[in-house]
Amino acid sequence: MKVLIALIVLVVSTSVFAQKRIISVDAYDLAYSSGLAFSHDNGKHSDRDTTDFRLNLNYAQTIEQYVGLMWKAQLNFNRRDEDYGSQDYFESSYGLAGGLLYNFQPNDIKNSFLVGGNLGVERASYDYGPTKEKSGFNLSMQFEGGKRWDLGSYSVANISYAPTISVLLKRYGGGIRDDYFKSGNEIRFNFLKFDVLF
Repeated sequence: MKVLIALIVLVVSTSVFAQKRIISVDAYDLAYSSGLAFSHDNGKHSDRDTTDFRLNLNYAQTIEQYVGLMWKAQLNFNRRDEDYGSQDYFESSYGLAGGLLYNFQPNDIKNSFLVGGNLGVERASYDYGPTKEKSGFNLSMQFEGGKRWDLGSYSVANISYAPTISVLLKRYGGGIRDDYFKSGNEIRFNFLKFDVLF
Protein backbone atom coordinates (compact mmCIF):
# COMPACT_ATOMS: atom_id res chain seq x y z
CA MET A 1 0.00 0.00 0.00
CA LYS A 2 2.90 2.34 0.75
CA VAL A 3 4.26 1.75 -2.73
CA LEU A 4 0.80 2.43 -4.19
CA ILE A 5 0.62 5.83 -2.46
CA ALA A 6 4.10 6.70 -3.73
CA LEU A 7 3.07 5.73 -7.28
CA ILE A 8 -0.11 7.82 -7.09
CA VAL A 9 1.91 10.86 -6.08
CA LEU A 10 4.29 10.24 -8.98
CA VAL A 11 1.45 9.98 -11.49
CA VAL A 12 -0.25 13.14 -10.20
CA SER A 13 3.02 15.08 -10.33
CA THR A 14 3.60 16.49 -13.80
CA SER A 15 7.34 16.72 -13.29
CA VAL A 16 9.67 15.20 -10.74
CA PHE A 17 12.52 17.20 -9.22
CA ALA A 18 14.92 15.51 -6.81
CA GLN A 19 14.15 16.07 -3.13
CA LYS A 20 11.35 18.62 -3.51
CA ARG A 21 8.51 16.42 -2.29
CA ILE A 22 8.29 14.14 0.75
CA ILE A 23 5.85 11.43 1.79
CA SER A 24 6.35 10.21 5.35
CA VAL A 25 5.75 6.59 6.28
CA ASP A 26 5.36 6.05 10.01
CA ALA A 27 4.79 2.85 11.99
CA TYR A 28 3.19 4.70 14.90
CA ASP A 29 -0.43 4.33 13.90
CA LEU A 30 -0.50 1.58 11.30
CA ALA A 31 1.59 3.63 8.88
CA TYR A 32 0.74 6.51 6.60
CA SER A 33 -1.23 4.23 4.37
CA SER A 34 -4.54 2.59 5.01
CA GLY A 35 -5.44 -0.35 7.16
CA LEU A 36 -8.61 -2.28 7.92
CA ALA A 37 -8.76 -4.94 10.62
CA PHE A 38 -11.56 -7.13 11.95
CA SER A 39 -11.08 -9.18 15.11
CA HIS A 40 -13.25 -11.54 17.12
CA ASP A 41 -12.47 -12.83 20.63
CA ASN A 42 -14.46 -15.60 22.27
CA GLY A 43 -15.15 -14.54 25.84
CA LYS A 44 -16.21 -16.41 28.94
CA HIS A 45 -19.46 -14.43 29.22
CA SER A 46 -19.68 -12.42 25.99
CA ASP A 47 -17.70 -12.25 22.76
CA ARG A 48 -15.80 -9.17 21.65
CA ASP A 49 -15.85 -7.89 18.06
CA THR A 50 -13.52 -5.09 17.03
CA THR A 51 -13.24 -3.18 13.75
CA ASP A 52 -10.34 -0.80 13.08
CA PHE A 53 -9.89 1.43 10.06
CA ARG A 54 -7.04 3.93 9.63
CA LEU A 55 -6.05 6.19 6.78
CA ASN A 56 -3.19 8.61 7.43
CA LEU A 57 -1.07 10.53 4.96
CA ASN A 58 1.74 13.05 5.38
CA TYR A 59 2.93 15.13 2.43
CA ALA A 60 5.43 17.99 2.19
CA GLN A 61 6.68 20.10 -0.71
CA THR A 62 9.40 22.71 -1.11
CA ILE A 63 8.55 26.41 -1.07
CA GLU A 64 10.75 27.60 -3.93
CA GLN A 65 11.33 31.14 -2.60
CA TYR A 66 12.61 29.99 0.81
CA VAL A 67 15.64 27.69 1.01
CA GLY A 68 15.05 24.69 3.28
CA LEU A 69 11.39 25.52 4.01
CA MET A 70 8.53 23.22 3.01
CA TRP A 71 4.77 23.35 3.47
CA LYS A 72 3.31 20.24 5.03
CA ALA A 73 -0.17 18.68 4.95
CA GLN A 74 -1.68 15.78 6.88
CA LEU A 75 -4.91 13.91 6.23
CA ASN A 76 -6.40 11.30 8.53
CA PHE A 77 -9.48 9.17 9.02
CA ASN A 78 -9.51 6.78 11.97
CA ARG A 79 -12.35 4.66 13.28
CA ARG A 80 -12.49 2.02 16.02
CA ASP A 81 -15.66 0.13 16.94
CA GLU A 82 -15.67 -2.44 19.73
CA ASP A 83 -18.71 -4.49 20.70
CA TYR A 84 -18.19 -6.21 24.06
CA GLY A 85 -21.37 -6.78 26.04
CA SER A 86 -22.25 -3.64 28.00
CA GLN A 87 -18.75 -2.20 27.46
CA ASP A 88 -19.21 -1.01 23.88
CA TYR A 89 -16.70 1.52 22.64
CA PHE A 90 -16.65 3.70 19.55
CA GLU A 91 -14.24 6.37 18.31
CA SER A 92 -14.23 8.05 14.94
CA SER A 93 -12.27 11.05 13.70
CA TYR A 94 -11.34 12.65 10.43
CA GLY A 95 -9.31 15.78 9.97
CA LEU A 96 -6.75 17.93 8.23
CA ALA A 97 -3.60 19.63 9.44
CA GLY A 98 -1.17 21.99 7.79
CA GLY A 99 2.07 23.66 8.70
CA LEU A 100 5.73 24.18 7.92
CA LEU A 101 8.79 21.94 7.89
CA TYR A 102 12.34 23.31 7.96
CA ASN A 103 15.36 21.32 6.75
CA PHE A 104 18.67 22.57 8.17
CA GLN A 105 20.73 21.19 5.25
CA PRO A 106 18.66 22.23 2.20
CA ASN A 107 21.37 21.02 -0.21
CA ASP A 108 21.24 17.53 1.32
CA ILE A 109 17.67 17.07 2.58
CA LYS A 110 18.07 13.28 2.69
CA ASN A 111 20.62 13.65 5.55
CA SER A 112 19.35 16.81 7.23
CA PHE A 113 18.09 17.76 10.67
CA LEU A 114 14.46 18.91 10.60
CA VAL A 115 11.94 20.77 12.73
CA GLY A 116 8.29 21.37 12.01
CA GLY A 117 4.97 22.48 13.35
CA ASN A 118 1.38 22.31 12.24
CA LEU A 119 -2.16 23.23 13.23
CA GLY A 120 -5.05 20.85 12.72
CA VAL A 121 -8.78 20.40 13.09
CA GLU A 122 -10.70 17.14 13.27
CA ARG A 123 -14.32 16.12 13.53
CA ALA A 124 -14.58 13.42 16.19
CA SER A 125 -17.31 11.24 17.69
CA TYR A 126 -16.87 9.20 20.87
CA ASP A 127 -19.23 6.73 22.51
CA TYR A 128 -18.20 4.91 25.68
CA GLY A 129 -20.55 2.33 27.17
CA PRO A 130 -24.10 3.34 28.12
CA THR A 131 -23.77 7.08 27.38
CA LYS A 132 -24.93 8.63 24.11
CA GLU A 133 -22.48 9.42 21.35
CA LYS A 134 -20.74 12.78 21.79
CA SER A 135 -19.28 14.75 18.88
CA GLY A 136 -17.28 17.90 18.37
CA PHE A 137 -14.45 19.63 16.57
CA ASN A 138 -11.02 19.14 18.14
CA LEU A 139 -8.15 21.58 17.57
CA SER A 140 -4.53 20.46 17.69
CA MET A 141 -1.02 21.86 17.54
CA GLN A 142 1.98 19.64 16.89
CA PHE A 143 5.74 20.26 17.03
CA GLU A 144 8.39 17.79 15.86
CA GLY A 145 12.13 17.54 15.47
CA GLY A 146 14.44 14.86 14.15
CA LYS A 147 17.17 13.77 11.77
CA ARG A 148 17.24 11.97 8.41
CA TRP A 149 19.78 9.36 7.30
CA ASP A 150 20.03 8.44 3.63
CA LEU A 151 19.20 4.79 2.81
CA GLY A 152 19.68 5.09 -0.93
CA SER A 153 17.76 5.79 -4.13
CA TYR A 154 15.22 3.51 -5.78
CA SER A 155 14.06 4.58 -9.24
CA VAL A 156 13.23 8.32 -8.93
CA ALA A 157 12.66 8.22 -5.15
CA ASN A 158 15.14 8.45 -2.30
CA ILE A 159 14.38 6.80 1.05
CA SER A 160 15.68 8.21 4.32
CA TYR A 161 15.36 6.85 7.83
CA ALA A 162 13.86 9.82 9.70
CA PRO A 163 13.17 9.25 13.41
CA THR A 164 11.49 12.17 15.17
CA ILE A 165 10.16 13.24 18.53
CA SER A 166 6.85 15.09 18.45
CA VAL A 167 4.58 16.80 20.96
CA LEU A 168 0.85 17.09 20.26
CA LEU A 169 -1.43 19.47 22.18
CA LYS A 170 -5.17 19.02 21.71
CA ARG A 171 -8.27 20.97 22.74
CA TYR A 172 -11.51 19.00 22.57
CA GLY A 173 -14.79 20.67 21.57
CA GLY A 174 -18.55 20.20 21.53
CA GLY A 175 -20.14 17.36 23.47
CA ILE A 176 -16.73 15.70 23.87
CA ARG A 177 -15.54 18.71 25.90
CA ASP A 178 -18.77 18.79 27.92
CA ASP A 179 -18.83 15.09 28.89
CA TYR A 180 -15.47 13.41 28.28
CA PHE A 181 -12.24 15.37 27.81
CA LYS A 182 -11.24 19.03 27.89
CA SER A 183 -7.66 18.92 26.62
CA GLY A 184 -4.86 16.45 26.09
CA ASN A 185 -1.20 16.12 25.22
CA GLU A 186 0.85 13.37 23.66
CA ILE A 187 4.57 12.74 23.22
CA ARG A 188 5.55 10.41 20.37
CA PHE A 189 8.90 8.78 19.76
CA ASN A 190 8.67 7.93 16.07
CA PHE A 191 11.62 5.57 15.82
CA LEU A 192 10.18 3.69 12.80
CA LYS A 193 9.68 6.62 10.44
CA PHE A 194 10.81 6.80 6.83
CA ASP A 195 10.68 9.71 4.39
CA VAL A 196 10.28 9.05 0.68
CA LEU A 197 11.84 12.03 -1.13
CA PHE A 198 11.10 12.88 -4.77
